Amino acid sequence: MARERKPLAVALAVALLLGLCRGDVVQFIFGDSLSDVGNNNYLTKSLARAATPWYGIDFGRGMPNGRFCNGRTVADIVGDKMGLPRPPAFLDPSLDADTIFKNGVNYASGGGGILNETSSLFQTCCNGVAQLNRSNGVQIQRFSLYKQIELFQGTQAFMREKIGAAAADKFFGEGYYVVAMGANDFINNYLLPVYSDSWTYNGDTFVRYMVDTLEAQLRLLHALGARRLTFFGLGPMGCIPLQRYLTSSGGCQESTNKLARSFNAQAGALLARLSSSLPNATFRFGDAYDYFQDIIDRPYMHGFNNSRAPCCTLGRIRPTLTCTPLSTLCKDRSKYVFWDEYHPTDRANELIALETLRKLNITVVNNATSS
Repeated sequence: MARERKPLAVALAVALLLGLCRGDVVQFIFGDSLSDVGNNNYLTKSLARAATPWYGIDFGRGMPNGRFCNGRTVADIVGDKMGLPRPPAFLDPSLDADTIFKNGVNYASGGGGILNETSSLFQTCCNGVAQLNRSNGVQIQRFSLYKQIELFQGTQAFMREKIGAAAADKFFGEGYYVVAMGANDFINNYLLPVYSDSWTYNGDTFVRYMVDTLEAQLRLLHALGARRLTFFGLGPMGCIPLQRYLTSSGGCQESTNKLARSFNAQAGALLARLSSSLPNATFRFGDAYDYFQDIIDRPYMHGFNNSRAPCCTLGRIRPTLTCTPLSTLCKDRSKYVFWDEYHPTDRANELIALETLRKLNITVVNNATSS
């Protein structure tokens, strides 16, 4: 067995060195349902899965693929525009050393949060992930950010075994890192009275708790080799259809949006501080909050005609927390800002991604729009 592994290790190491000399790098993505590309579909008892129609209707062959959208995620589009390959889900059974080397890995998980306790009560408990042998036997149904980082550490150990420590360290050091989390910590934790965090903290102290936790996590990623990292800030989460439905007026919940703005301000300051203090770190904050708010406030100015209701609904029944085969779709999906009660459409994601790239002053090298 050792003799069989050696040629593979040498071949991958040589290819790695040649690839990095050409500038070929990959992404490692950490996030929640806004970035999930299929991990939760392998967590068979999870309540947060995009495994049925009409998810993915405008992506590839139009079949569900784990994305909580009709098409692409913001992370998909940002990576595409930068000319980077799309990383597959960590739990994809076909994931191997060659795939990781060529494409990176996406660890994002619907329901995941910065805090370990986030979404713990709406996830069912069982052994769906244990049979996949990729969770160290932990029987959970969503990956928090700490869990995703733990899985990343396992990926590093796996690649070091395959291509050697020096080549693996170079590979991970040259990668792009995306972290996009935080909304669930509010929507599926602090704002629900069934969670102890909702009565343990007030808004200010909870945001501080989140940012302090995030700082420890980003420092850990740096210690593991992450040098180029972008954290995607929160959007106006008080304006998602579910939050609007919970108000008597149908308007945005300003108190929820205030929490998002407070988190963004502190997280942005954190990224700047880490970028200036950690060795060789380029840590950046991707902020599209104001632009997304303008899309919601003035949809017609951005090519939409509805920013209040989801495109995928179950007739007059609201809220429908997920899009199902029984759901009906809006006539023109490109005219709706939101796909379901939580997530934007492909078209909205594209505009948000382009604004994020503009504010980060990142040059677009690929203008293709295919899914």
